[in-house]
Amino acid sequence: MTPPDALVVAKQTLLVLSPELLLLLVATVMMTAGAFVTLPRRVWAGATAGALVAAMVALFMLRNETTDPYSSVALNDALSGYARFAFLLTGLILLGLAHDQVDDSRAAEFFGAFLMIHAGAMLVAASNELVFLFVGLELVSIPTYLLLYLPRRNATTQEAATKYFFLSIFSSGLLLFGLAYLYGLAGVSNLKALSYLIHWFSNSLPLPEPQLAVIALVFVMAGLGFRVAAVPFHWYAPDVYEGSPTVMAALLAWVPKGVGFLALIRVLSAVFGWERGDLHASEMSNLSQVSDKAAFLAGLIAIITMTLGNTVALRQDNLKRLFAYSSIAHAGYMMVGLAAAFRNSPTTSGGFLGTEGILLYLATYALMTLGALGVIIALSTRDRPVETVDDLSGLAWTHPTAALAMGLCLFSLAGVPPMAGFYGKFWIFGSALAVAKGPDARGFQLLTIIGVLNAAIGAYYYLRILMKMTFSPAPARPLMPRPSWAAILAVGACASLSLGLGLITAPLVNASHQAAISAVATPEVLSVAPAKSTAIMRERERPAAGAVRR
Repeated sequence: MTPPDALVVAKQTLLVLSPELLLLLVATVMMTAGAFVTLPRRVWAGATAGALVAAMVALFMLRNETTDPYSSVALNDALSGYARFAFLLTGLILLGLAHDQVDDSRAAEFFGAFLMIHAGAMLVAASNELVFLFVGLELVSIPTYLLLYLPRRNATTQEAATKYFFLSIFSSGLLLFGLAYLYGLAGVSNLKALSYLIHWFSNSLPLPEPQLAVIALVFVMAGLGFRVAAVPFHWYAPDVYEGSPTVMAALLAWVPKGVGFLALIRVLSAVFGWERGDLHASEMSNLSQVSDKAAFLAGLIAIITMTLGNTVALRQDNLKRLFAYSSIAHAGYMMVGLAAAFRNSPTTSGGFLGTEGILLYLATYALMTLGALGVIIALSTRDRPVETVDDLSGLAWTHPTAALAMGLCLFSLAGVPPMAGFYGKFWIFGSALAVAKGPDARGFQLLTIIGVLNAAIGAYYYLRILMKMTFSPAPARPLMPRPSWAAILAVGACASLSLGLGLITAPLVNASHQAAISAVATPEVLSVAPAKSTAIMRERERPAAGAVRR
């Protein structure tokens, strides 16, 4: 096959990345103009909404464009398309919650950084190269430092921003160390090429010992563990959530977690995932050793993370700390799916339950978490913020519409059918049971049992909030919210979709399945059966009949 022309590849890549480039262009103009002119925040918020909608239109128009998987740094596959659409959609929801949460004097910088964060998240979803992936992750992190500091400049906010800043830098160092070892496995930084080489030609190519792959696995998982708030990189979350404005807690609860798990899927599960019995043991012995260790490590992190998150959340009265520990617990649930993803076949269409479960859970998690925190934002005022569980007492009688929206989101977080959150947990735990075979079957079964028990524990503190809203008397100083129409639309969309996607699951399931298949698929020109690939290589190395040996 003739390699594609570099200029053609560059044009394809720029075309596919035009939605992100549009967001970055608007963000740059806003942050530059903000230094010279002062406009009302509604102007900057309107420009931000227009940029997100325009990027969504561009993404839809480019849905059939493709890039060469071996030479392009970005992909336009199903995972890229659906994930980028999800970030744009949740960006509009977050914008509805955040549009009036910053002063006019800082609005240009705030909304410019907001667009950069979402552009970085979209770059991670489309990334097909290690350095490009890291650039996308940093494009999410660096503007986040600014957003943590801009809305409210006091000692508490400064502490939250400082903690997030230093820990983010530490996690980036761990991630870079792991990516360097990952590059050293085959000498390529293209993720599709790396996956192909490790899966199909691990015996034919002089790949290093599997210990190097284990080092890469541990450090990459550690670096991304900070972003998803998984143990032991979780402890910043409660303090940062509590010290930040509620809208920033909502952003931190979703965007870094979504970005982190997409990166884990692109980098780890697609490269090291396999299914027992796919290939001959001698061909996959090195990969199977790494996959075993990866599944064990992900399962161990999942057990500790969801258990710690749920048990500590039981004793929280501050709502932002409660949702911080809830976020940690949900990271643990998704790590169950990651453990199962290391047992998914990269060659068969029926072996994608682990990755599919993560993607489906991410979609439901975004809606129910943003919806619940959005209700808190809508109910809060400057002189009467909603901070504790007791502040929601009697909400069902004083503000029944807000209580209904909060109830739908809390039921979904608890995994009560027929809410979308129930199907997210169902797919996650089902993926662990689906791969529970062979010598590690008992391990996956135990992981599933612990996950279900944790889901039951988690339901308690969500239902405690519901009990406060329904059966407790209203506080002496009642809430007098003045929510904007944008916040009402954002919360209504989250609550409605949390219920609607639970009643009609087919669109979400189909999208998650297609995205999971594309995440670990090998390019068409080289997607031949492993045994056949090896045979072809040996046939090419064999001298032709009648050839003279020298």
